[in-house]
Amino acid sequence: MQLFQLNFSMYTVGGVWRPIDWSSNIVKLLYNAYTFVVLSLLYFLMITQFMDIIFVVDNMDDFATNTLMLFTMVAVCCKATIVVVRRKAIKDVIQMLLTPPCKPRDEDEIEIQKKFNKFIRSSSIRYTLLATGSVSGVTVRSMLNAIQGYLPYRVWLPYDHNASLPTFWITSMQQIITVIFCTIINVGTETLVFGLFLQTCAQFEIFESRLRKMIFDKAKKSVKNEIKYPNHSSFSLNKNKTIISKYVDHHLKIYKYAKQVNIVFNQALFVQFFSSIIVLCTSVYYLSTHSKLSETATLIIYTICMFVQIYVYCWSGNEVILKILKISYSAFNVLRK
Repeated sequence: MQLFQLNFSMYTVGGVWRPIDWSSNIVKLLYNAYTFVVLSLLYFLMITQFMDIIFVVDNMDDFATNTLMLFTMVAVCCKATIVVVRRKAIKDVIQMLLTPPCKPRDEDEIEIQKKFNKFIRSSSIRYTLLATGSVSGVTVRSMLNAIQGYLPYRVWLPYDHNASLPTFWITSMQQIITVIFCTIINVGTETLVFGLFLQTCAQFEIFESRLRKMIFDKAKKSVKNEIKYPNHSSFSLNKNKTIISKYVDHHLKIYKYAKQVNIVFNQALFVQFFSSIIVLCTSVYYLSTHSKLSETATLIIYTICMFVQIYVYCWSGNEVILKILKISYSAFNVLRK
């Protein structure tokens, strides 16, 4: 059963995830070069924006608009670097879901897994469409700025981008392409983390299903054994310990999986929430001081996307908490019977 195909496809297009099934050394080398180019573009835009704030910006409006993009770029660079550097750790986390005891064992468990996979995929598609609409609007605005002779994004460059028309357009296209890569990597990471959180819920639901079946099977077998073997209590006790130990192992594996997800993405989540707070405060300030729709339309869409971005993380994390509370009560009630 394949997991997160859509998310890793976005990563592949974004240049941060070489497909596992690629075996040709030449293809691997070419993709590694592609990854280097993408990361270079991301870091170049981030550094030049930071330099612009340091050396050029001299008023609050420019500072506000530049800060929005800068902190977004910082978060994206962090996410892209983590995905590239922790490739093996991410593969290991996914592999935990595909191997026992986390792997579904029967039709009921497969249906539970399919239900969550379908929800994760549909939610990822909706989020991707929202991000695509947002970046499309930004790209159109960037192209209009370029046609009027302005760079899509304010940056400090070590060369004169107005020296010639080709230099200006190459710089403009480089910025637009970089922002498209940013969107792909951002969406890929957010939907992947969202999906990994919900897979924790899927595992707890599978665990609950196994507990119920274990109690039901135990009740049936105990009735039969009482009739056939009246003196089988010691054998039954040892067997019960073995059975219960398997469920304890599954429960511990779920917590280990959740801990590994946190270890892999904790820096990305910290940077994301820190930058989101700065971006939201700055954007709200800018919107409060500008009333013209032409000046604020793009920023309004951007702010909405930021709120949705935070909501995705918070909602999926809250679902895990609710599922843990539910499974605690369910396990107690099942075992009490």
